[in-house]
Amino acid sequence: MTQRARTYRSRYEQFGIVYATLSPIRMLATMAARRLDETSESIEARLLRIEGAQGILGPAHRAYSGHSPHENRAIWTTWDWSQGGNEWNDTDQPEEWKSSLVDEILLPNLGNARAILEIGPGAGRWSEILQRHAERLVLVDVTPRALELTREQLGAPANVEYVLSEGGAFPGVNPASIDWVWSFDVFVHIAPLDVASYVGEIARVLRPGGSAVIHHSGGLHRSPGWRSPMTDVLFAALAREQGLEVTRQFDSWSDGRFGVRTNDDVITVLRCPAA
Repeated sequence: MTQRARTYRSRYEQFGIVYATLSPIRMLATMAARRLDETSESIEARLLRIEGAQGILGPAHRAYSGHSPHENRAIWTTWDWSQGGNEWNDTDQPEEWKSSLVDEILLPNLGNARAILEIGPGAGRWSEILQRHAERLVLVDVTPRALELTREQLGAPANVEYVLSEGGAFPGVNPASIDWVWSFDVFVHIAPLDVASYVGEIARVLRPGGSAVIHHSGGLHRSPGWRSPMTDVLFAALAREQGLEVTRQFDSWSDGRFGVRTNDDVITVLRCPAA
C-alpha cells in the first residue's frame, strides 16, 4: 500500500469518506492557487514594465495595491531607527558616499533656496543639513514616529515646520511658497498613484523658478529593496504633465564612483518654469 493510500485510509477511518475525499482536493486547490498567484504576479510585473517603458500611468500601475501610505506607516512606525537611516546607502564606503551626495548633489542643487520642503525626513538624516541652510524648512511625512524622531534630532529650531500627511499631499503648505524640494530614500517605497499625487503637489507648492531633487525607483524590485514600480520615463512623464521641466536624470556621481544603481534607482531634477 502506498503512502497516499495509507493516508486516505487513515483519514477515512478517523473522519469518514467525505473528509478523506475532500482533504486531497483541498491540497491540490491550494497548490493551484499558489501557482496562480505566482503567475498573476509575473504577469503584473510584465504589464508594469511595458507601461513604465512607455511612460504611461496605465491600468497596471493604477491597479497596483502595494506600497500604500498605510503600509508605509506600519513599516516605518516599527522600524529600528537606531542608525538614523544611514544604513541605506549604495556602497561599502557609507560615510564617503553620503558626503559626496551632499557635496555634489544636495548643496549644488539647493543653491540659494530659503524655503525648503523635504518629503519623508525619516529620522532627520538629511533634515539636519537642510535646516542649517533654510529660512523655512517644511518636513512632510506619513508616519508620526518619523516626525517625532526628526524633532528629537533637530531640537526645536524656529525655522522648522512638521506636517503629517495622509499620503500624496502637503496639507497646509500654500501654493508657490517653496523654493526647493528634496526627497531621498522615500519615493522608492511609494505607490505609483501616490507618486503622481506628490508630483502634482510639488508643482503646486514650488515658486516659479523653484526646483526639486527626487530619488525614486527605476524599475520593480520587490526584494531586495522593497522598491515600488516606477521608471525614469514614467516619472518624467508625470512631471511634465504637471508643467514641470525635467532638467536631469542620473544614477551616479563622482565620475561613477558613487550612485544609486544597486536597485536600479534614479535621481530626477525638476524645475518649475519661471513666470
